[in-house]
Amino acid sequence: MLSSTPFREGVRAAIPVWIAFTTSSFALGVAAKANGLHWGEIVLMSALVYAGPAQFAVVGPLGAGAPPLQVLLAGFLINLRFLPMSAALAPYFRRVARGKLIAASHFISASSFVIPYMRFQRESQKPRAKEADNDESNLQFFLGLSMTSFSVWVVGTGVGYWAALHVPAEFEEAIKFVLPGYFACLLATEAREWSIRAVCIASLLIAVPGSLWNPNWGWIVTALVIATLGWGVQQWMQRE
Repeated sequence: MLSSTPFREGVRAAIPVWIAFTTSSFALGVAAKANGLHWGEIVLMSALVYAGPAQFAVVGPLGAGAPPLQVLLAGFLINLRFLPMSAALAPYFRRVARGKLIAASHFISASSFVIPYMRFQRESQKPRAKEADNDESNLQFFLGLSMTSFSVWVVGTGVGYWAALHVPAEFEEAIKFVLPGYFACLLATEAREWSIRAVCIASLLIAVPGSLWNPNWGWIVTALVIATLGWGVQQWMQRE
């Protein structure tokens, strides 16, 4: 498989993902060090969870000693986004053995979803050979892209943590801003629609009272309520 043409094409297509993953995984390693996690903990998390937004979201609570159930719930809710991604890719792997698909599913990320999905859509418009052969080729392309991107993410996390260990003591407080800075950049790029802006403003206004109400669970309950209300209002507006 590693020498197949679709796998090599997937590796070449992954180069932009590697560039993006290098910076974000490095920042994750730095944030983990700033929040008191150990090197093995954050590297293992990157290998097992492999989801940047979820990992960034739980680094702070983990470092602060939050209840394990809270951390698991936060990661689970954020990673629900992989369900529609998997459903969108599934038709292109219809004749692949289930065991292979279960193993490959671990390597799904937002970046490793978009590129294969767009490619598969284009390829589905062309005359094709046997469906089973096409599905296997699709899987090999996906693995070439996603497995190498996964490796970059895990290694980048470890390197980021190692670099944070060698930062002078004066910068210890400064690197703690990596985490909020990451989410600020995400919001800046995503907050284009009025609904997202409304959710951000509502969250800003309610997050503090929620945290005062319950330091452990207030923020996650607030996030669930605001997100649900925002989604409901958006659906209602679309029906009008």
